[in-house]
Amino acid sequence: MRLFKTTIVSLCLLLVVSCKQKISDVNSYNFPELRSDLSIQHRNTNPLLEALQPVPETAVFEMEGYSLWDPSVIQVNDTFHLFCSRWKEADGWDAWKKSHVIRATSKSLFGPYKFEEVVIKPEDHPWATAGIHNPKIIKIGNKFLLYHLGIPKWHTGFLFSDSIEGPWEALSESLIKTNNPSIWVHEDGRVYALGKFKPAKKDTKDGRWDAYMRAFKAPNIMGPYDVVGDNKNRLPNDFELEDPTVWYSNNQYNVICTDWEAKVTGIDKSVLLYTSKNGIDYSLYSQIPLWHRNKPTPMEGGKTLLLDKIERPQVYLNKQNELVALLVSATKKSNSDQGIIIVRPVEKFTP
Repeated sequence: MRLFKTTIVSLCLLLVVSCKQKISDVNSYNFPELRSDLSIQHRNTNPLLEALQPVPETAVFEMEGYSLWDPSVIQVNDTFHLFCSRWKEADGWDAWKKSHVIRATSKSLFGPYKFEEVVIKPEDHPWATAGIHNPKIIKIGNKFLLYHLGIPKWHTGFLFSDSIEGPWEALSESLIKTNNPSIWVHEDGRVYALGKFKPAKKDTKDGRWDAYMRAFKAPNIMGPYDVVGDNKNRLPNDFELEDPTVWYSNNQYNVICTDWEAKVTGIDKSVLLYTSKNGIDYSLYSQIPLWHRNKPTPMEGGKTLLLDKIERPQVYLNKQNELVALLVSATKKSNSDQGIIIVRPVEKFTP
């Protein structure tokens, strides 16, 4: 009986400490003051943050001499195929504008990943002749679609293949005139897409370069793509974003992105989530960031990873459209010139 009481008391103490820790974490942020009428689903918590797990050492993918960016993973049979952009580290950070796409494989979502091939270079593309960046891989029917940002046009390019191993056929022109695209294909073939647009500096509220979100819809993957709602920013309060990734679950659109000018979290480029029932009006899930460079990233075994940049968040969903992994591009504080890929486990999560 005494042992039972002791156990109960210990559990209660752990619960109290856990709650205090969460409150302490919230109070440790220097949040920007937001409008009181702004829709925020979780004001003092972030359930998705609580679902994030420590990163296995095998889930950090890097290549000596290269920077890797823009991860996207698909499972084909018993193999996970990771596509990302790559450029030579020695060419400097701005060389991302001249990047190409590679493919790596693993028998586990959380690695280790092994480089397999260069998928496509700018010199082999009909119009993205300067750089092929931000690739995302999806399957539509019996076809694989690898879509990407094409430079110098800064629009969305489509590459199709019958096999995950290629060869890939590029469309001769862009179907979506947007930057940093993200596409969701519904079961009936309808398409919803997001992208970034930049108003002229003379039209911005703060005189700085703005990164707003625009939405598109199409009857099928080949379009035509029409703007959803209007040409204005889909984010509330004129929040700004970088790197949107969209998926549909719980009868709503869910968007993971980064906080471009720290207008939401107070930490620029921190990772956050928005949701929308109609694809037009979005609300903020939580002001508490999911992942940011000011806090060490926990690794399995009690280690931590100090990161300098965290960008290009991407999601991996199971067959039930539950979020089971959050992927990011990052740089280590010990080497802020080399891009790496991190695949972080998530305890099955639906917003």
